[in-house]
Amino acid sequence: MQHPPISNPAPVQCLQCVKGPDHGNVWQVGKSTLLRAMAKRVVEIPSFFHVVHVEQECNGDDRTALQTVMEADEEREWLLKVERELVDEEITEEEAGVTLNDVYERLEALDSDAAESNAATILAGLGFDAEMMQQKTKEFSGGWRMRISLGQALFVRPDLLLLDEPTNHLDVFACTWLEQFLAQWDKTVVIVSHDRGFLNRVTTNTIFLHRKRLWYYGGSYDTFLKVRAERRAHSESIAKSQARRTSDLKNFIARFGHGHKKMARQAQSRMKLLERIQGDNVELDYDDPYLRLEFPAAQRLPPPCISVMNVSFGYEDNRLLYEDLNFGIDCDSRVAIVGPNGAGKSTMLKLLEADVIPVTGGISRHPKLRIAKFTQHHLEMFDLELDSVTHMRNLQSAVGEPDSMEEARKYLGRFGLSGDLALRPIRTLSGGQKSRLAFAELAWRQPHILLLDEPTNHLDIETIEAMAMAINKFEGGVVLVSHDERLIQLCADELWHVERRQGDKPGSLTIFEGSFEEYRDMLQNKFAEQNLLHVGKGARAK
Repeated sequence: MQHPPISNPAPVQCLQCVKGPDHGNVWQVGKSTLLRAMAKRVVEIPSFFHVVHVEQECNGDDRTALQTVMEADEEREWLLKVERELVDEEITEEEAGVTLNDVYERLEALDSDAAESNAATILAGLGFDAEMMQQKTKEFSGGWRMRISLGQALFVRPDLLLLDEPTNHLDVFACTWLEQFLAQWDKTVVIVSHDRGFLNRVTTNTIFLHRKRLWYYGGSYDTFLKVRAERRAHSESIAKSQARRTSDLKNFIARFGHGHKKMARQAQSRMKLLERIQGDNVELDYDDPYLRLEFPAAQRLPPPCISVMNVSFGYEDNRLLYEDLNFGIDCDSRVAIVGPNGAGKSTMLKLLEADVIPVTGGISRHPKLRIAKFTQHHLEMFDLELDSVTHMRNLQSAVGEPDSMEEARKYLGRFGLSGDLALRPIRTLSGGQKSRLAFAELAWRQPHILLLDEPTNHLDIETIEAMAMAINKFEGGVVLVSHDERLIQLCADELWHVERRQGDKPGSLTIFEGSFEEYRDMLQNKFAEQNLLHVGKGARAK
């Protein structure tokens, strides 16, 4: 029932990997596998440590989101149950193995009376409003259930918290709140994440998982990159010196190894020295070839490519999601749409693509406009039994282009899908590899406008950097929905902030006059005003 605290809590740590040797294909290096091994205690962890691994969404049932989070504290639930049974005289203290007074003392130590308030604060920070907190978990989508799972873990405050890509299902609001919350966390957290900004603000140590070995670095992710580069430069210098010395020794041994007796002895001595140097060779920490993505654009169109005029939209009658939208998109646009989940960011992209029709107003598009869109839903629409080469050949055949296998394989190789990987059924590909196939399809379409809906999910940091460079080189317009700070900072010139519908008031879209950093500062001020970062810290041990 009790979990003694960690005597010297470790700082927050992150795990990272680099690309593998197959032209940028990410190795299955095992970051998630390592977290699972820690959760199952295959990796030796003291038995008294309370370990929580956030990996899967919570089960959907008739319990409310608030109730589900509160009931995650099994110790508190057990104490409340024993309290009821003792008070109602259903069992005796001897049968319970604990006195009623002991139960009351422990509940007080856990700050049980504040449990509901603490759970509500955590859920609010993760984007739940009061109505959603009372909603049954079975009514939520998978992304929102993942937030509930995260809320459960934060609520029980384990000694060791294992987070695997915690930002994948969060918007900017929730990501920023989680950063602030974890900054106050007084226990150990191990995080696997592709979000560079999140890692920089949350972690204080980095474990680099590279070629089946763990390399330990102090500091944030950016500090790790700097120190690693310095160490690599130092190692390369030593390796060059060793190579020169080895070459000199080999030349001497070759010249005098079978000559005069005195010189032969010196050659034998140098041979021993050579063996010692070769045994002490520096192991170089090298990177594999960097992935380069490219999104070619169609010939530029005169502005505006898309005009949105007095548009209102809603999925339900008399319940508008937006109203009075007025804006334009052209080939110079670089727009990031930010705001809370449920506000309709993805719907905004659907409006631009003409996937949904406005209730009022109109949207005009250039008659020659070509749009290419990336969504996580698109990944689910692949024919999973096909391989990547066949998928690309089918796209070519559909528009009357020659469907050359050689050209398809060469093309996919530019997106890190080469060798046998390109011939494997799509269902066997990882989420990141499926995203690369989707990027290959986007590039093949040569659009005027790119619409990107959370493109960084399932990608490693290196691929995100490559994608950002490709977007910056793209000569068409870009509208992206993302919570990834670095991608937004590198690619977006404008921030469009959307607010979700409140009661009878439709949602809104406004242009945020400032940088993304200033936008984050605004969110942090909101957290302070709403007191969303103050959560009681009930003791886990006497």
